[in-house]
Parts: sequence; structure tokens; C-alpha cells
Amino acid sequence: MSNSEILLSICVPTYNRQFLLERNVSFHLERFRELQVPFEIVLVDDCSTDNTAAYIQSLEGIPEINAYRRVKNSGFVSNYAFAMRRARGRYAVFLGDDDLLIPEKVKEYVEIMERDPGIGMVQAPWMLVDARGGQRDVGPFYRVPGPTRISQGDYSAFLNFIFANHAFPEFLIVRRDVLAKSISSATPFIFWAYLYTGRALDKTDILFMPEPFARVTAVSDDPRMQQGNNECMFQWDTYRGGLEYLASLMWRDKTPSSFEREEFMRKLMEFMINRQGVALRLHIETGNWPEAYILYHRMSAYANLPISGSSPDTIKKLAGLFVATKEAEAYSLQPVIVDPMLTDEIVNLLPASLKGRLTRQIPASESGPHAWLRMDPNFGEPMKRGDAGFDVSTYLDQFI
Repeated sequence: MSNSEILLSICVPTYNRQFLLERNVSFHLERFRELQVPFEIVLVDDCSTDNTAAYIQSLEGIPEINAYRRVKNSGFVSNYAFAMRRARGRYAVFLGDDDLLIPEKVKEYVEIMERDPGIGMVQAPWMLVDARGGQRDVGPFYRVPGPTRISQGDYSAFLNFIFANHAFPEFLIVRRDVLAKSISSATPFIFWAYLYTGRALDKTDILFMPEPFARVTAVSDDPRMQQGNNECMFQWDTYRGGLEYLASLMWRDKTPSSFEREEFMRKLMEFMINRQGVALRLHIETGNWPEAYILYHRMSAYANLPISGSSPDTIKKLAGLFVATKEAEAYSLQPVIVDPMLTDEIVNLLPASLKGRLTRQIPASESGPHAWLRMDPNFGEPMKRGDAGFDVSTYLDQFI
């Protein structure tokens, strides 16, 4: 199939998830053939160490497959951009290897863009899916009240749309000429989706549609953290950077008044407190207690915070215990020996990865060295040569 014949490029970066990639490829080959949409699937393997490369090799000869393998693992955003820039179709859409498009909606939105060349990008919320025991739809990640067209260069309207709807412009269908001027490896300090969409808005109108065109895994049976959760939990500060970047574009041809700056800061803080609250909840649910402790204190600089299912004192104590346990399990290859004074009730609030390294059995052998996690400073004494004690009380005192 020649480049001029391809209408749509489905761009799929992947890393070490062969079993999910197979589902992705099979589904889209079948469904888009049925719709008779001229398409390609761009696969980019980010230097996988499982059987992904062999699987992609097995697809050789399928005319719709356009595959690449990178020689160095570069991470999600770099691989996303690399995949998109390999697109040969008139339009391109990004998709995670564990996600699936809603083909009829993709076709509908591409047809809108075909009819109106003034629209260079279509955005929509995505349908969240719980993959445990099936593919149950949970609901859209954010909601759009109706079709909303943002005119080229109107960053004020774009920012107001984001603030009003808590919109995240991540899932997009983009015309290739706009893509070429918008998407590349991301810069630091800024959320990639705001960066790419901000660049695109300088070149074209963007249409936000209310109905999703992709079903995206929110809760997975894959034990690894989902990219979306990783961004919510650890990269939320880049949201602030993205919104500040968009504000600078809004004001590039004018000097804003004091009122305009204050109004922007008010909306920014409301938005960020909401996103930080989501991150805090996820860290508590995951047992990332030091992150929860720091995040709670950062949020407390701006608002009094009720915490659902926990308390500041509990977070503080668990943060200390987490750090003590982390340092103990990094010291010895043997299981960390836990003081009886540390009850199961509190130990069970640690992440599973740490709990799995703990034992209450006093070692009978001379194998070692051993790490002793203790509340009683005499627990484990006299220690054998090479053993180390980790006094939880001193770690607790570090969290004030």
C-alpha cells in the first residue's frame, strides 16, 4: 500500500507486553478491514526483552503492519513520539499496547476532519476499562458537555476549557502535517499532552468531541503500573508546567493585567489541588507512604485537607516505617527480621513488595548478614558480625 493510499495510521508504542500487543494487533486488523478504511498499524518496540521482537517479526508480510525496533529503551513519551512520527497516513492516532480503539468512532471523527480541513486535530475523553475478569467499562476519564471547537491560536479558550472540564488532551486524531509540527520527544517540566496540543493549536483548529473513540485500561490484570496511573501519581507537577506554558502562549502578544494573572492563578490552584488529591489517594491506596507524606504537606500549604481512609498521623508513622523497612531490605539478601512490637496491623499497611521481604522467624543458622527491624533497641542483640539494626523510632522522628 503506497503512502498516498493510507488514510489512517494507528501508532502503537510497546514494551515487554507481547500478550497484550497480540490482542491489539489482531483486533485492529480485523475491525478496520471490515470498515474498509485504508490503514496501517505502526508498531515501535522500545527494546523489549520478552518475545515482543519475535512476535513482530512474525507479522512480516502483512501489508498493514509497519514495524520498528529501537536499539535503546527510551521510555513511554519518547517512544510515543517516535511512533507518531513514523505515520504515513493522512491522519494518525496514538494507542497504548493494552488499549483498543472504538473503530466506528474513529472513522466518524476522521470523516469530520476530511469534510472540514480547518480542523487539524480531534480530541475526546477515553473510556476507562477495568480489565480484571473481563473488559468492563467504568466511564470516561473526563466529560465534555458537547462538541467544542477551539479556534487556532485561542489559548484563552483552551485554558478555560481545561479548567472547566478538567480535560486532559491525551487521545487525539491528528492530521499528519499538523503532527509533524507538534509532536517530538518531550521537554522537561511539562506534561507532554499539553505541550503537543499547545503546539498543534498554533497551527490549526482543534475539535473536542464528547464521545470516546478509545477504550483504555485503567485497572489491569498486568501487575506493572499503568502509564496513566504513573502520570497521575508521580508526574502531576508537570500538569502545572503545562498550564503555565499554555498561559504564556495566551499572553505572548500582550501584558496581562494583575486581575488576569490573579484569576489564572486561582483557577490553576483549584485545578492542581484536585489533581494532587487524586495523586494522594492513589499513593495511600498503593502504600507509598513517604510520597503521601510529602504530597499531603505540599497540599496543606494551600488548604486544610480531610483525608479519606487515613490521617496525617497515620501517614507520618507509616512513612517512617516504610523508609526503615526499605533501608533494611536493601542491606541483606536474607528476609528482614521484624520486632514483635511492630504488629501485623501496621506491617500489613506496607506495600506487598516490602511485606514479602519480612519475617518474624529468628534465624537459627549462621547465614547472614541479617537486618533487624526493631522498635525495641535491644531486639536482635547481641548482633552477629555483619548484622545491622534499623531502629524504627529514629526513622519516625524524621517525619515531623
